[in-house]
Amino acid sequence: MAAFLAVFFFTAWNTKNAHLRACFSCLLQILRIKMIKNSKNLFDVLEADILETGFIGDTSIPKLVWLASHTRKLGNPVSLVIQGPSGSGKSFALKTGLMFIPDDDYEIFHGMSEKALIYSDDLDLKHKHLIIQEAAGLAEGNGRTFLRQVLSEGEAKYRTVESIDGSLGSKELHIEGPMGLMMTTTASQIHPEDASRMLSVSIVECDDHIGAILMAQAIGTRKKLSTQRLDEWKTFSKQALKKDIDVEIPFAAMLADKLPRSHFRIQRDFQQVLSLIKASALLHRCNRERRENGAVIASLTDYKIVYELVSEALSEGLELSVPYSVREVIDAVDELSSLPRKQFEKVTQARIASHLERDRSVVSRNVSKAIESGYLVNDNPGQGREADLRIGQEKLGANRKILPHPSELKDRT
Repeated sequence: MAAFLAVFFFTAWNTKNAHLRACFSCLLQILRIKMIKNSKNLFDVLEADILETGFIGDTSIPKLVWLASHTRKLGNPVSLVIQGPSGSGKSFALKTGLMFIPDDDYEIFHGMSEKALIYSDDLDLKHKHLIIQEAAGLAEGNGRTFLRQVLSEGEAKYRTVESIDGSLGSKELHIEGPMGLMMTTTASQIHPEDASRMLSVSIVECDDHIGAILMAQAIGTRKKLSTQRLDEWKTFSKQALKKDIDVEIPFAAMLADKLPRSHFRIQRDFQQVLSLIKASALLHRCNRERRENGAVIASLTDYKIVYELVSEALSEGLELSVPYSVREVIDAVDELSSLPRKQFEKVTQARIASHLERDRSVVSRNVSKAIESGYLVNDNPGQGREADLRIGQEKLGANRKILPHPSELKDRT
């Protein structure tokens, strides 16, 4: 059989017959999609292809975007907000993840007025993700309320009064879900009501990451991934979600028992974690056990995948973990405060930026985070004033994880 296939492929590849070459190309694509489908860990394959697009650095965010997109048909689609300074690569990371997703699975906008969502009768968002390029482009007011409602409840209704043929009449507007949301923002903090409904992930802010990007800009990057390969991923996604298949998580109760009870937000975070685990199991179902009724049984491998993608972000969201970039400015304030200094000399953001050799806008963003969390205090607050920073009452402890390590769970199938 192998010899026959080898002869067939060799003949088809070298033939001048257009029809035979087309058949060969189609068969090859089917085989490549089947190879994706049968992969023991899709994310190893996906990571290699992401890097082939010319993406530089940590691939966690594009992989998370891709996985979250496959929760769109579940009861609780996962929503994401990608945070980072201007020019840090937030939009690029989001767009890279979307490259591997069918275009029909999302609607993308650069901005949206306050009530545009509720009035968009032509916009079908059921089982899709709404992509907002920048959170600032989403107007405040009732628009945010409608969006929060549809993310939490799966729908939003709004009754208004309109003039019809000179007479006033009431009209009910309706957004039908469930749907998810993905957006980027330069803000150091987003509204708590939005944050509790989304997973917040941050772009890595480190010298090595910036250095890798600069080097790529200097020598250029070769994009090797073909459009055909992206189409194979999109076809795989369509096939994976074509049928409604139940997923069981046998270790869900054990996982719930190990989560902290210190914050109400953990309830929503846990729902999103379960949705991501289910999506991973669905995508890997060729390598997962099944019940007699066809339900897919998620394994600890699925949990490990999700743990590696969101554990740090979830811990930072509940302030059990402090990002390195924020710890850096806190340590800088501590160091500068202990140095001999002239009378009236303050620990300003400019001094921190000089001490760390970092851009002032990035330092300002991280200082704001530290102040909001109580790790720093500004004794000279106010717009346009030069900050006078000192260590706050909140003590910086060791980072803790919300999610238990995969080794702490047992696979009970």
